[in-house]
Amino acid sequence: MAISGDPLVGKTIGRYEVLSVLGGGGMGTVYRARSPVFNREVAVKVINLDLQASEQFIMRFRREAEAVAALEHPHIITIYDFGQQDNLAYLVMAAKDGGNLGTLIRRQRLPLPEIARLVGQIASALDYAHQRNIIHRDLKPANILLDEDRNTFLTDFGIARRLGETKLTAQGMVVGSPVYMAPEAWRGEEPGPETDVYSLGVILFEMLVGQAPFVDKAPARLMLKHIQEPAPSVLAMRPDLPPLMDTIINQALTKERERRFRSAGQLASTLRAVITEPKRRQALEESGEDTTIMSSPTAIRKPPGEPDSAGAIPDASPRRAEEGAEPEARPARAGLPRWLLPAAGLLALLVILAIILLVTR
Repeated sequence: MAISGDPLVGKTIGRYEVLSVLGGGGMGTVYRARSPVFNREVAVKVINLDLQASEQFIMRFRREAEAVAALEHPHIITIYDFGQQDNLAYLVMAAKDGGNLGTLIRRQRLPLPEIARLVGQIASALDYAHQRNIIHRDLKPANILLDEDRNTFLTDFGIARRLGETKLTAQGMVVGSPVYMAPEAWRGEEPGPETDVYSLGVILFEMLVGQAPFVDKAPARLMLKHIQEPAPSVLAMRPDLPPLMDTIINQALTKERERRFRSAGQLASTLRAVITEPKRRQALEESGEDTTIMSSPTAIRKPPGEPDSAGAIPDASPRRAEEGAEPEARPARAGLPRWLLPAAGLLALLVILAIILLVTR
C-alpha cells in the first residue's frame, strides 16, 4: 500500500532512500525504503513527528529496537538498523510482502489446518520471547506480518518490556490495543506470558469466526466485557467446528490468568491436536475435563519424531548457523492434581496451629 503526499517519500533517512508509505500505527509511520549498501528493499519505521518532544516516547522507540534486535527467531521480524537523524528516530526492519494477519482474516475464512499452522508459528515466536523475559503486550493481527507464503512474523514490540525492567509508563497506566487486551492489562497490572496468551486467544477466536469475542465502541463497556463477561461460544457461531474448540477458547480467555494455558505453545499444540490429529482429539474428548484441558498431558505431548507443532519454517540465518541452534525448550510440566493445593494449605495451617499450641503451653 503506497500513500502519496508524504513529505519523507523521495528523501533519505540515514542512508535509506524512502520509496513509499506502507502504513502507520500508534507510535509511527512505516515506509518502504531501499538500502544502498545491500541494494535491497527494507521497511523503515519512523516515530511520529508530534511525539518527538517526548523523551519517554523516544525511550520506548529505542527499547523496541534493542528488545527485538536481541531476538533471533524465524517468526520474529529481523531488525537491521536503528538511528536518529535531526528530529527523527527510525528503525530499519526486513520488508514483508504478504500484508498482515488482520487483512487476511478480513479477506477470507481460513481453513482450520491453516489456522493451526499460523497459530503455531505465532506461539513459537511468543514462547521464544517469553523464555527471554520479553512480553509483547500489544499482540494483534495488524502486528503479525506475512510473507508471500503466508508465514508469520511478529513485529511492533513498541510497548514490549523485559520482565522486571523499570516501568516507563505511569503506575496503573493501561497499555495495549483494547480489543485484544487481557483483563490484567485493563487493570494496569504487571504483564506476564499469560497476558500474551490471552491476546493470542482473541486472535484465534477472530480467525475462527471473523470477529473478536468482545467488541464495543465505548472503551468503558469494552473493558467491562474483558474483565467480567465470559467469551461467547464459537460453536454457536460455527456449529461445524470441533466440539472442543469452545474449551480451548474458554481456557485461553479465562479471567483468571493462572488458569490459562501455561504457554502459547501449549495452546497451539492443543489446537493442532483438536484440528488435525483424530487420536489425540479423541483422547482429549474422553478425558472428562469439560472446563479445562490444561492438565491433560495429551494436550502437550506428541509422538517421537513428529514435526514441530508450531509449524515453524527453518531458520536460515547465517549468524544462527555460526552460533548454533537455540537449545531445545524444556517441555511444559504436567499440571498438579487439583486436590493437592487445598490439601497442602490445610496441612500448613495445621502445622502452624501445632507450633502455636506448643509455644503457648
